[in-house]
This record gives sequence, structure tokens and C-alpha cells, in this order.
Amino acid sequence: MRQLIIVVCIAMAATLCMAAVSSAHKVNLFAYVDGDSIATDSGYSRSKRVHNGSIEVYDAASGKQLLTGRTDDNGKFDFKIPEEARAKRMDLRLVLKAGSGHQAEWVIHYAEYGAGPVPFIPEEIGMDAQIPASVTPVAGTLDTAAVEAIVRRELGPVKQMLAEMHDSGPGMTEILGGIGYIIGLFGIVAYMKSKQSN
Repeated sequence: MRQLIIVVCIAMAATLCMAAVSSAHKVNLFAYVDGDSIATDSGYSRSKRVHNGSIEVYDAASGKQLLTGRTDDNGKFDFKIPEEARAKRMDLRLVLKAGSGHQAEWVIHYAEYGAGPVPFIPEEIGMDAQIPASVTPVAGTLDTAAVEAIVRRELGPVKQMLAEMHDSGPGMTEILGGIGYIIGLFGIVAYMKSKQSN
């Protein structure tokens, strides 16, 4: 009976270890629109980034490849949004290939980068509203370049935080896998001791 319990423990530990191994080297890709470019951040974890990984950009609908690039030492790769993508209102599918079969994907929808100028309608905000000096109404619209610069500056830390949350480190599977590995080692030791005592 004791040997059966040991065998069951070893089997459970092996199962948990296999789950941990399958996701321990999971690679993450995070992408966002930054002005007229798209910024990407790739990593295995918050501290381990993807160096020299391949980023391929496709039209999500047709599968046509639009461009490729490589991540830098910090796991980052930025690229200008292709004019063809704007003209054809494409959703962009980004594929990260980090070697050894590690792959991740991210989709940037046209709505995220294809917005036009923001309409400036004084009646909606009140004729006596104070307009910041850095924003100048031009031909019925806000100065979109100024607005984009302000929004980009303010959202920078939020985007970085989202990238770090996306690469949040070990999850429940990894933790259980680690516990299973330890239990498995104890099971093997116990089994060897029981064999020696018999």
C-alpha cells in the first residue's frame, strides 16, 4: 500500500512538472499605438526580455505580410504604420517568433490607429470655456498634433505598466509545477529508501 501511495505521488508530481515545463518559457507580446507608429514589447517575464526576436506584421484579414523587424536588447521593436494599412483600413496581426518554437501574437485594430481629427464644437464645452494655450483650434478642429502629444505623454506610464502586468511573472501553473517538482523529488527519495529497506 505504501508503495502505491509513493507511485501515485510520483505520477502527480510528473504531471505537474510537465505542465510547468510547457509554460515556464511562455513568451509574451504586448503592442500599442504610439502616434503614427506601433510600439511592441516582448519578454518571457518582467526581467527576461526577448533579444533579437523576429516580429512579423500581417494584414489580419488576408494574411499578407507587410513588414518584419527584430527586437532590441530590451525586447522592444517600434515601426511606422504602413501607408497600405491605413489606406485599406487593415487590422494588423503581429507575430513574435522568439526561437525554439516560442511564439506569441497581438492584433492592432484599425480603430486604434485610424482615428481622424477630433471635432472642436464650442457649444459642447461652452463658449466661455478656457482652452489651453498649447491647443489651438484650426479650421473647426483641435490641433490634433498637440492633443496627440499630450495624450501620448500622459499614457506612456500607463502603457509601460500594462506591459509589465502582461509579463507578470510566474502564474498558478508555474507555482503548482514547482510544488509538484519538490513533491516528486521527495517521492523519489522515499521510494529509493523503501527499496533499500526491503
